[in-house]
Amino acid sequence: MTIPMIKSAELRERYLTFFEAHGHTRVPSDSLIPSGDPTVLFTSAGMNQFKDYFLGKRTDLKRATSCQKCLRTGDLDRVGKTPSHHSFFEMLGNFSFGDYFKAEAIQWAWEFLTGTTNFAGTQRSTHPDLCLKLPAAKLWVSIYEDDEEAFKLWRALGVPEDRIKRFGQADNFWPANAPKEGPNGPCGPCSEIYYDPDGAVHTPKSVEIWNLVFTQFDRQPDGSLKPLPKPNIDTGMGLERLTRVLQGVETDYKTDLFAPIVHAIEDLAKKRGQERTETERRAVYAIADHVRAIVFLIAEGLLPSNESRGYILRMLIRRAHRLGRSVLGLRPEEKFKPMGRGSAHVILVHLLDDVRAVMAGSPYHEELVARRDVIQDVVHQEETQFVETLASGTSRLEELIEKLRASNRSVIPGEEAFKLYDTFGFPFELTADIAEERGFTVDHAGFEAALKAQQERSRAASQFSGGVFVADTLQIRSAVSSLPPKEQQFVGYDGLESDAGLKGIWDGTQWVTKASEGQSVGLVLDRSPFYGEAGGQIGDTGHVNGPRGEAVVEQTSWVDEVLLHRATIQHGTFSVQETVRAMVDRERRLKVARSHTATHLLHWALRKVLGPDAVQAGSYVDVERVRFDFSSLKPLQEEQRYEVEALVNRRVRLVDEVHTEKMKLEEAKRDGALALFGEKYGGTVRVVNIGDYSKELCGGTHVAHTGFVGTFMIVAESSIAAGTRRVEALVGDAAAAELSQHQRLLHDAAKRLSRPVQDVVLGLEELLEQLKRSEHARKALQLELAKVEASRLVAEGKRINGVTFVTSTIKQADREVLAILADAIKTSLQRAGVVLLASSEGPTQVSLVMATTSDLTTRLHAGQLLKAVAPLAKGSGGGRPEFAQAGGKDPSGIPAALKRAEELVREALERS
Repeated sequence: MTIPMIKSAELRERYLTFFEAHGHTRVPSDSLIPSGDPTVLFTSAGMNQFKDYFLGKRTDLKRATSCQKCLRTGDLDRVGKTPSHHSFFEMLGNFSFGDYFKAEAIQWAWEFLTGTTNFAGTQRSTHPDLCLKLPAAKLWVSIYEDDEEAFKLWRALGVPEDRIKRFGQADNFWPANAPKEGPNGPCGPCSEIYYDPDGAVHTPKSVEIWNLVFTQFDRQPDGSLKPLPKPNIDTGMGLERLTRVLQGVETDYKTDLFAPIVHAIEDLAKKRGQERTETERRAVYAIADHVRAIVFLIAEGLLPSNESRGYILRMLIRRAHRLGRSVLGLRPEEKFKPMGRGSAHVILVHLLDDVRAVMAGSPYHEELVARRDVIQDVVHQEETQFVETLASGTSRLEELIEKLRASNRSVIPGEEAFKLYDTFGFPFELTADIAEERGFTVDHAGFEAALKAQQERSRAASQFSGGVFVADTLQIRSAVSSLPPKEQQFVGYDGLESDAGLKGIWDGTQWVTKASEGQSVGLVLDRSPFYGEAGGQIGDTGHVNGPRGEAVVEQTSWVDEVLLHRATIQHGTFSVQETVRAMVDRERRLKVARSHTATHLLHWALRKVLGPDAVQAGSYVDVERVRFDFSSLKPLQEEQRYEVEALVNRRVRLVDEVHTEKMKLEEAKRDGALALFGEKYGGTVRVVNIGDYSKELCGGTHVAHTGFVGTFMIVAESSIAAGTRRVEALVGDAAAAELSQHQRLLHDAAKRLSRPVQDVVLGLEELLEQLKRSEHARKALQLELAKVEASRLVAEGKRINGVTFVTSTIKQADREVLAILADAIKTSLQRAGVVLLASSEGPTQVSLVMATTSDLTTRLHAGQLLKAVAPLAKGSGGGRPEFAQAGGKDPSGIPAALKRAEELVREALERS
């Protein structure tokens, strides 16, 4: 059977439409940079954006399907070397959140891949135009060794036992080895579907195309697997791999998702159509992979840096650039000079338009077009910067390799690899690549140790957190003399500027008396208007000006009850004992203050809606954004969320006064002031009052009245621990902008529905009702047409020993139409009747349906009769005594099948 040639864009759309037809909601791809999920750097699977649904935090979806943009860098060393390893890829997935389970997941997976609902191919899909029609004989499946349920379901589909392989928890459990090693929490067995071009089972040519994860257990601390009350389905199928299968090529890089980029690289190298070495081929493929990842990461707002996600982007750009130079045959000091294609420094820039062209049929094309200039500029700048250091860095590495080779050593020390990273901007992976080409390896552990040591030094100088900047290390109180008590140091409640004495300068490793331009330091003042991070509120930023220098304050925090200002000397010098002018960033302070006041309003509103048990458990107050944790055993329901939001905004519109007072702790508690559980308070406390309804112990900064808050909008609510919920909200201009966007979307929906805004929901309901009525009407019409046709066919039926035998070939009818028509004929015959209908859809698809009236089931078995005649149309089938179906591949065999059926019916009736 020839596999139909399908382009990647069509495949993506077919998959999503197929699962929409099975009751799934199509959900757009989430960002590659996950929002609100600090556990991962990048979105690495389709299920990432549905975590809240899997965990039961959201219940507005039961079934979902998506094509998710993903990024993984764990196997970067294999990219280009194997047919299917990638950094950026797309993951097709269908998901069930406590709705359907294994039976449906397995059934639909098989149906989509083969176009049938059984291994024999006798039961055709009701959505044949969406299915792929892969030959069942070239598919095999794997299951978890103890998953008998999955085994029985595959067998029920007719998959032969020898095409079902059992593997252990390392291969067929999610997370891998979870039963033995953890982690605790949701987990379950999985079943994988493989395609083998030779129809074999478990060979090197077998390609894993679909993974069905059955999340049915909750691993307990004692290692036991407790069944989940509502098991979930999480499936993933790589678009690139499946495209390779459907396009009949041996590697993903020859599909329409990569081939144009590969050709563009070859054109740059002037090697289009020429024989390539294995090393060149691998390099070209890796570049094609990396440039796709680079384009999508920058399109989502990421920029190259030396930290976190930005580091990954920088590493991909530099790795791809260096591979490009090897393909072009350039020495490190050489510049690439493409004919009429711009800068001599860059290579990857010339491939960016090819990536956009490849994605022309994807949902992401518009965003790539919109960000075209930004992507071009970022890649151009990063390549140009890298070229400046590449020659010297490569030269240094080559010298090192020669020295090591001369001493019969083949491992590059980790410290040397770190020097290349720190001095020349060589990512570790780049050093490892060059080393591998020269037959060397790199001491990764040594590199990590050197990196960690550098990070600790950097943290002391720039972040003032971690081991080298704790109170014991700094010993501020003993190192800095004449400091007032903590409560007298901060003077920023009443003003945002003040003169102060510079009492200490920390350079990251020791206390010094002087600092100069370019240094990052910690400044200690005897008094300061800068709020130090505390109580969940971020610290102030601003400027400190001295008689001979200026510094920018980037962070303020409390260390050993002393305010420490992280600052960078912009110009000039600073010396201890100088008088300086400290100035807080006024606009930023206002935005943070309105967020803090909004947090108090939120706390009050939650307690009003949920009751007094909703107690604050933590918070984070940022610029026009707040995160508020509170105790609650139940999630905030949708109506409650709206009520809380409305209460806060009502108090904002009423412009309630915000005032503070100091009082004894016990007095404040007697007055009903709320204290944060676990917080340590002194004998005298500061109480923040809003109107006559909110009273909290708080040392943070606030606005003068609630009107300054502007706008408040809840954007998320979730569970962070047992009995603890988290609300995230926007404040002020950020909230207003978000609301404006929502309004634009609402008006757009109203415009499309030709309805006023207030009738959008009604319009959607009417539209859905129209669709429902249209479907009912279609089915009714189909039934009426079948009745008319049934009368004609009954009249033309043959009489065999008192039984009416009706046969007919129906043009361009699917199996559902044949079944409806057969049922109408049976109804018309009432008794003593046999029906056999056939149809062909295209040159290789045959459908057969056979039915008998109930009085004949003891004399004629429809399933057995159809099973006997289907091979004449190169098919197979079967069914019950009164009804059976079959499928075939040879329409020219239909007349012979109908003739043979008549003979068998005649013989059976004569015997009985």
